[in-house]
Amino acid sequence: MRAVVLGLVLAYIMPTYSVLKRLATGRDELTVTALKVEGLGAVAPVIAKDVADQLGTSWTSGELTLTAVVSMRFPGRCRLDLSSPESTRTMSFVWNNGKKRQEGGELPAAAIALDELCSLLALRSGTDGESRAAVEKHLAALKVNMRDTSLGRFAGTVAFVVGDRAETSPQLWVYKDRFQPARVRLTEGGAQWDVRFIDYTSQATGDWFPRIVEVYKGNEQLLRLTVLNADGHAELNDVKF
Repeated sequence: MRAVVLGLVLAYIMPTYSVLKRLATGRDELTVTALKVEGLGAVAPVIAKDVADQLGTSWTSGELTLTAVVSMRFPGRCRLDLSSPESTRTMSFVWNNGKKRQEGGELPAAAIALDELCSLLALRSGTDGESRAAVEKHLAALKVNMRDTSLGRFAGTVAFVVGDRAETSPQLWVYKDRFQPARVRLTEGGAQWDVRFIDYTSQATGDWFPRIVEVYKGNEQLLRLTVLNADGHAELNDVKF
Protein backbone atom coordinates (compact mmCIF):
# COMPACT_ATOMS: atom_id res chain seq x y z
CA MET A 1 0.00 0.00 0.00
CA ARG A 2 2.81 2.42 0.85
CA ALA A 3 4.37 1.81 -2.55
CA VAL A 4 1.05 2.51 -4.24
CA VAL A 5 0.60 5.79 -2.35
CA LEU A 6 4.17 6.83 -3.16
CA GLY A 7 3.58 6.07 -6.81
CA LEU A 8 0.44 8.19 -6.85
CA VAL A 9 2.29 11.09 -5.22
CA LEU A 10 5.14 10.93 -7.70
CA ALA A 11 2.72 10.60 -10.60
CA TYR A 12 0.76 13.72 -9.67
CA ILE A 13 1.45 16.40 -12.23
CA MET A 14 0.68 19.90 -11.08
CA PRO A 15 -0.88 22.16 -13.72
CA THR A 16 1.31 24.85 -15.25
CA TYR A 17 -0.52 27.68 -13.51
CA SER A 18 0.21 26.18 -10.09
CA VAL A 19 3.86 25.41 -10.92
CA LEU A 20 4.51 28.97 -12.05
CA LYS A 21 2.58 30.41 -9.11
CA ARG A 22 4.70 28.44 -6.64
CA LEU A 23 7.89 29.49 -8.44
CA ALA A 24 6.90 33.16 -8.49
CA THR A 25 5.65 33.18 -4.90
CA GLY A 26 8.92 31.67 -3.71
CA ARG A 27 10.91 34.41 -5.43
CA ASP A 28 8.59 37.14 -4.11
CA GLU A 29 9.07 35.88 -0.55
CA LEU A 30 12.85 36.19 -0.62
CA THR A 31 14.08 39.05 1.56
CA VAL A 32 16.87 39.99 -0.83
CA THR A 33 16.31 43.02 -3.09
CA ALA A 34 19.87 43.56 -4.33
CA LEU A 35 22.24 40.68 -4.98
CA LYS A 36 25.86 40.49 -6.05
CA VAL A 37 27.22 37.10 -7.03
CA GLU A 38 30.93 36.53 -7.61
CA GLY A 39 32.63 33.48 -9.06
CA LEU A 40 34.33 31.98 -12.07
CA GLY A 41 33.36 31.68 -15.70
CA ALA A 42 34.67 28.77 -17.78
CA VAL A 43 34.53 29.28 -21.56
CA ALA A 44 34.70 26.16 -23.74
CA PRO A 45 37.82 25.66 -25.90
CA VAL A 46 35.79 25.90 -29.11
CA ILE A 47 35.09 29.61 -28.46
CA ALA A 48 37.88 30.40 -25.97
CA LYS A 49 40.25 32.03 -28.47
CA ASP A 50 37.58 34.40 -29.77
CA VAL A 51 36.64 35.44 -26.21
CA ALA A 52 40.30 35.81 -25.20
CA ASP A 53 40.94 38.05 -28.21
CA GLN A 54 37.99 40.28 -27.31
CA LEU A 55 39.25 40.58 -23.73
CA GLY A 56 42.86 41.13 -24.78
CA THR A 57 44.13 38.14 -22.85
CA SER A 58 46.04 34.99 -23.77
CA TRP A 59 44.76 31.48 -24.38
CA THR A 60 46.57 28.35 -25.55
CA SER A 61 44.37 25.33 -24.80
CA GLY A 62 41.57 24.01 -22.61
CA GLU A 63 38.90 26.13 -20.99
CA LEU A 64 39.39 29.86 -20.63
CA THR A 65 38.86 30.80 -16.98
CA LEU A 66 37.44 34.25 -16.27
CA THR A 67 36.20 36.25 -13.33
CA ALA A 68 32.40 36.43 -13.35
CA VAL A 69 30.20 38.90 -11.47
CA VAL A 70 26.39 38.92 -11.61
CA SER A 71 24.60 41.96 -10.17
CA MET A 72 20.84 41.93 -9.64
CA ARG A 73 18.47 44.62 -8.50
CA PHE A 74 14.98 43.22 -7.99
CA PRO A 75 12.82 43.32 -9.99
CA GLY A 76 14.17 42.89 -13.47
CA ARG A 77 17.58 44.56 -13.59
CA CYS A 78 20.65 42.38 -14.05
CA ARG A 79 24.23 42.61 -15.25
CA LEU A 80 26.89 40.00 -15.98
CA ASP A 81 30.53 41.08 -16.16
CA LEU A 82 33.26 38.76 -17.43
CA SER A 83 36.91 39.76 -17.12
CA SER A 84 40.44 38.39 -16.85
CA PRO A 85 43.14 39.36 -14.33
CA GLU A 86 45.50 39.56 -17.31
CA SER A 87 43.59 42.44 -18.92
CA THR A 88 41.73 45.62 -18.07
CA ARG A 89 38.94 44.85 -20.55
CA THR A 90 35.50 43.59 -19.51
CA MET A 91 32.66 41.99 -21.41
CA SER A 92 29.34 43.12 -19.95
CA PHE A 93 25.80 41.96 -20.57
CA VAL A 94 22.82 43.94 -19.26
CA TRP A 95 19.14 43.04 -18.94
CA ASN A 96 16.87 45.85 -17.77
CA ASN A 97 13.22 44.76 -17.71
CA GLY A 98 13.55 43.19 -21.14
CA LYS A 99 15.86 45.78 -22.67
CA LYS A 100 19.23 44.24 -23.52
CA ARG A 101 22.66 45.56 -24.34
CA GLN A 102 26.24 44.33 -24.54
CA GLU A 103 29.49 46.14 -23.89
CA GLY A 104 33.07 45.17 -24.65
CA GLY A 105 32.39 42.21 -26.90
CA GLU A 106 29.95 39.49 -27.89
CA LEU A 107 29.35 36.11 -26.29
CA PRO A 108 25.86 34.77 -27.12
CA ALA A 109 26.06 32.08 -24.42
CA ALA A 110 26.55 34.76 -21.74
CA ALA A 111 23.75 36.94 -23.11
CA ILE A 112 21.33 34.00 -23.14
CA ALA A 113 22.36 32.97 -19.62
CA LEU A 114 21.62 36.46 -18.29
CA ASP A 115 18.28 36.60 -20.12
CA GLU A 116 17.10 33.46 -18.37
CA LEU A 117 18.61 34.29 -14.97
CA CYS A 118 16.99 37.69 -14.89
CA SER A 119 13.63 36.60 -16.31
CA LEU A 120 13.24 33.74 -13.82
CA LEU A 121 15.14 34.82 -10.71
CA ALA A 122 14.99 38.62 -10.50
CA LEU A 123 11.31 38.69 -9.58
CA ARG A 124 9.79 40.95 -6.97
CA SER A 125 6.19 42.06 -6.58
CA GLY A 126 3.84 42.99 -3.81
CA THR A 127 0.86 42.36 -6.06
CA ASP A 128 -0.57 38.87 -6.22
CA GLY A 129 0.03 37.28 -9.59
CA GLU A 130 2.31 39.95 -11.06
CA SER A 131 5.52 37.89 -10.90
CA ARG A 132 3.75 34.81 -12.24
CA ALA A 133 2.39 36.86 -15.13
CA ALA A 134 5.93 38.08 -15.86
CA VAL A 135 7.18 34.49 -16.07
CA GLU A 136 4.25 33.54 -18.30
CA LYS A 137 5.05 36.46 -20.61
CA HIS A 138 8.67 35.33 -20.83
CA LEU A 139 7.69 31.76 -21.61
CA ALA A 140 5.25 32.94 -24.26
CA ALA A 141 8.09 34.89 -25.90
CA LEU A 142 10.13 31.67 -25.94
CA LYS A 143 7.10 29.90 -27.49
CA VAL A 144 6.79 27.43 -24.62
CA ASN A 145 3.52 25.49 -24.78
CA MET A 146 2.15 26.27 -21.31
CA ARG A 147 -0.80 23.90 -21.75
CA ASP A 148 1.43 20.84 -21.33
CA THR A 149 3.14 19.85 -18.08
CA SER A 150 4.94 16.58 -17.43
CA LEU A 151 7.59 15.15 -15.12
CA GLY A 152 11.27 14.67 -15.85
CA ARG A 153 14.52 14.00 -14.03
CA PHE A 154 17.31 16.54 -13.87
CA ALA A 155 20.43 16.77 -11.68
CA GLY A 156 19.36 13.66 -9.80
CA THR A 157 15.90 14.87 -8.84
CA VAL A 158 12.36 15.16 -10.20
CA ALA A 159 11.28 18.29 -12.03
CA PHE A 160 8.10 19.61 -13.60
CA VAL A 161 8.55 20.13 -17.34
CA VAL A 162 6.44 22.91 -18.85
CA GLY A 163 6.20 22.66 -22.63
CA ASP A 164 5.90 20.07 -25.36
CA ARG A 165 7.75 16.87 -24.51
CA ALA A 166 10.06 16.67 -27.53
CA GLU A 167 13.66 17.49 -26.59
CA THR A 168 13.85 20.14 -29.30
CA SER A 169 10.77 21.97 -27.99
CA PRO A 170 11.02 25.12 -25.84
CA GLN A 171 10.64 24.09 -22.20
CA LEU A 172 10.93 25.33 -18.63
CA TRP A 173 11.97 22.80 -16.00
CA VAL A 174 11.16 23.54 -12.34
CA TYR A 175 12.54 21.50 -9.45
CA LYS A 176 9.63 19.61 -7.87
CA ASP A 177 10.99 19.82 -4.32
CA ARG A 178 12.03 23.50 -4.26
CA PHE A 179 10.01 25.17 -7.07
CA GLN A 180 13.16 26.85 -8.39
CA PRO A 181 14.05 27.05 -12.10
CA ALA A 182 16.07 24.00 -13.15
CA ARG A 183 16.65 24.50 -16.87
CA VAL A 184 15.33 26.32 -19.91
CA ARG A 185 15.40 24.95 -23.44
CA LEU A 186 14.96 27.51 -26.17
CA THR A 187 15.70 28.35 -29.78
CA GLU A 188 17.71 31.49 -30.49
CA GLY A 189 19.45 32.48 -33.71
CA GLY A 190 18.43 29.22 -35.33
CA ALA A 191 20.22 27.17 -32.64
CA GLN A 192 18.98 25.05 -29.75
CA TRP A 193 20.12 26.32 -26.35
CA ASP A 194 19.89 24.74 -22.91
CA VAL A 195 20.46 26.87 -19.79
CA ARG A 196 20.83 24.81 -16.61
CA PHE A 197 20.50 25.99 -13.00
CA ILE A 198 22.20 23.57 -10.60
CA ASP A 199 22.22 23.45 -6.77
CA TYR A 200 20.20 25.86 -4.65
CA THR A 201 21.51 24.29 -1.42
CA SER A 202 24.95 25.90 -1.35
CA GLN A 203 25.76 27.94 1.76
CA ALA A 204 27.16 30.61 -0.55
CA THR A 205 23.89 31.24 -2.38
CA GLY A 206 21.00 29.38 -0.74
CA ASP A 207 17.69 29.99 -2.53
CA TRP A 208 18.93 33.26 -3.96
CA PHE A 209 20.89 31.86 -6.89
CA PRO A 210 22.06 28.49 -8.26
CA ARG A 211 25.65 27.54 -7.42
CA ILE A 212 26.30 26.55 -11.05
CA VAL A 213 24.86 27.84 -14.31
CA GLU A 214 25.66 25.93 -17.50
CA VAL A 215 24.89 26.99 -21.06
CA TYR A 216 24.75 24.46 -23.88
CA LYS A 217 24.40 25.04 -27.60
CA GLY A 218 23.06 21.78 -28.94
CA ASN A 219 24.91 19.13 -26.96
CA GLU A 220 28.05 21.21 -26.42
CA GLN A 221 28.62 23.16 -23.23
CA LEU A 222 29.93 26.63 -24.09
CA LEU A 223 29.86 28.41 -20.74
CA ARG A 224 29.78 27.52 -17.05
CA LEU A 225 29.41 29.96 -14.18
CA THR A 226 30.43 28.74 -10.73
CA VAL A 227 29.48 30.88 -7.74
CA LEU A 228 32.03 31.34 -4.96
CA ASN A 229 30.16 33.87 -2.82
CA ALA A 230 27.02 35.97 -2.83
CA ASP A 231 26.06 39.20 -1.04
CA GLY A 232 22.36 39.73 -0.42
CA HIS A 233 22.95 43.22 1.01
CA ALA A 234 25.10 44.51 -1.84
CA GLU A 235 25.32 48.22 -2.62
CA LEU A 236 24.74 48.42 -6.35
CA ASN A 237 24.44 52.18 -6.75
CA ASP A 238 27.46 52.27 -9.07
CA VAL A 239 26.25 49.40 -11.26
CA LYS A 240 25.02 50.50 -14.68
CA PHE A 241 21.89 48.56 -15.55
